[in-house]
Amino acid sequence: EDDKTIAMGLNYSLTREGYSVETCYNVASALNAAENGTFDLAILDLLLPDGNGYDICRVIKEKTNLPVIFLTARDDEVNVVMGLDMGADDYITKP
Repeated sequence: EDDKTIAMGLNYSLTREGYSVETCYNVASALNAAENGTFDLAILDLLLPDGNGYDICRVIKEKTNLPVIFLTARDDEVNVVMGLDMGADDYITKP
């Protein structure tokens, strides 16, 4: 998530529920985290400054069975279908 306000809100909410959270603000840091970390879930945005969440999802799904949720402002049907076809477990649009 490249929007720091949204990222902070997600981090706060998930941390309060007892989850450990690692926030990445671009594709490069997310791919590094995916390659080197151990996670139970990935929540991905589509539009990032250096690429898109589809790239991250592809890498995650090639190497693991990690559940992926897209959380994005892109609500076009084509984006939803593409995200789910890539293996995302859910696709949630931001209000």
